[in-house]
Amino acid sequence: MSKGENKREGTMKNIWKLLLLNLSLAAAAILCFSKGFLALSPADPSILKAGLSILIGLGLGSGLVYGNYRLLKEPDKVTKEQLLRPGQVEAALKENSGSRYFGELARTALNQYRRIEGSTARALQAVRGKFQPGSMSESRYAAVIEAAGSTALENMKSIAVRMSIFDDDEYRRLQSYRHDNIPDDIQQQQLALYKSNADYIRQSVAANEALILKLDTLSLEISNSGAATGEDTDALLGEITQLTDELKYYR
Repeated sequence: MSKGENKREGTMKNIWKLLLLNLSLAAAAILCFSKGFLALSPADPSILKAGLSILIGLGLGSGLVYGNYRLLKEPDKVTKEQLLRPGQVEAALKENSGSRYFGELARTALNQYRRIEGSTARALQAVRGKFQPGSMSESRYAAVIEAAGSTALENMKSIAVRMSIFDDDEYRRLQSYRHDNIPDDIQQQQLALYKSNADYIRQSVAANEALILKLDTLSLEISNSGAATGEDTDALLGEITQLTDELKYYR
């Protein structure tokens, strides 16, 4: 299902929720204030009933205003701060994987997200199998690898945030900007923003991929039982550090 279809489905669900909310509040008001039922009234001689009618009235009014506001409010765009729990980044990328225009890019990013942790874990396992635990070499290599992995994962958060602005329906509308009454120059700028954002994500994915390659190469080099760590692996470590620093540009 595309993001546009998801949006339409979400809109229909909200319409049903609005209808159910308002019907429920109306039924509660009838039950509480109609003469054939509880017949509560602020003018009731009973202080208890009068007070109860006021409290219920305020509650129903608040529910009507707040409930409708929450259901009609446009959903907020995802932010990096919201992508804290495991699986949230993956879910945000999955949401765009069915997009007609940006699905391939989202699927590439999603596949990469699933590979980053594996590459980092393999590199750490190779280092810990090669060096004495707690040694300077083990600590140095592990620190570089962990920094690379965490930077790449942070970068995936930025990718997920940037993908949240993609909207198939809006993009499809912009494709036909010459045939509506909105000034063309404005819509051309909007299209340029979509392209710029997509290009930025592609560059970010490419930077992540370069880092994954170096992590996997380091794993193989260190795991090679016939090779002693030295200039080659130190050079790889330096390249990983450089790529990690470059990757911070995309965060």
